[in-house]
This record gives sequence, C-alpha cells and structure tokens, in this order.
Amino acid sequence: MNYSIGLASLVIAVGSVMAAPAQAAVEVNEVGANATSHCQGALPAFETAIRKRPLAVQNEGSTSSFVTCSFSTQYNAGDINQVGYFGIFFNNTTATAKTVTCSGVAGFASNATNVFISKTATVAGTTPAAPGEGEIFFEPADNGAQGYYPLVNVSCNIPPGVGIADTYVGFNVDDAT
Repeated sequence: MNYSIGLASLVIAVGSVMAAPAQAAVEVNEVGANATSHCQGALPAFETAIRKRPLAVQNEGSTSSFVTCSFSTQYNAGDINQVGYFGIFFNNTTATAKTVTCSGVAGFASNATNVFISKTATVAGTTPAAPGEGEIFFEPADNGAQGYYPLVNVSCNIPPGVGIADTYVGFNVDDAT
C-alpha cells in the first residue's frame, strides 16, 4: 500500500470536514432554585404572614397571601419563545388538602402581547407517611404549543400552611457552535 497517497487522502478528508461551516446547536438549560431566591410577598401586608425559610417561602399566617416569583433565564436576541416551561413545587404542613391558584405571566411591563395563564392545583395534606406536595407548571401546551418570552413570572394565592418549596425554568440557549 502506498502510505503517502493514504495520508494525503486522510489530510484532504479531515481538512474538508474541518472547513465545513459549523451548525449552531441549541442547548436546553434548566435553572432550579429554592423559593427564597426567586419569590417574595406581593405586598408588604402579605410579608407579615410569609416566612422565608431556606427550604420554602411558607405562609404561616391565618389567611391567604399572594407570593410573586420571577425566574432567571438568558435572552437570545430574536428568539422570543425560548422558555419551554416554568413552574413551582409546593409543600403543605397541614393535614388537609389545600387549593393553590397561580397566574403565569410572560413578558414585560410595556408589552401589549404579554401572556397570562391561570392554573389551579391541589396540594395534598401531610400524613405521617408522606409530606403534602403539589406543583403547577406552565408548558407550551398551555400557550398554543408555543414557548414563552424569556421574562417569566408567577403570582400565586398561597393558603395558610402552604409554601413554595422550589422553582424551575427550562429555556433554550444557542451555544453558537
């Protein structure tokens, strides 16, 4: 076998692969955090009932309180529907099931096309065998099979004994490769 021809062919093949234009790849990133990093009482009056513990933003009052959570994402210019999902997990320290209602909001203050979606979930009561848990997530199916603008938030009516444990947002990032 003529090694110089084989080596030349290999160099040409490798060179042509390396010279091919790179295709951009989209990565799906997820940011998860305990509620204390993203959530707060919606008004000062609600703050008196809300306890911000390391593992939850908990309503320890005797009436419902509104809590707002805003999520951290990365914005890709021109990709207005880059958030695939966002949502929260709840805990319930009482023995009875509780109902939580949240509004998912995607957009910004001066935008006429913001998205508002309301969802309700039942958070199970705590038993000796299991903690009371529940969740609300906003997904493309909730928004006409589209993603969401990269600025996403939730506002939840949290009954006494219920807390927001953690938050999650999944979004696309072009890794420019």
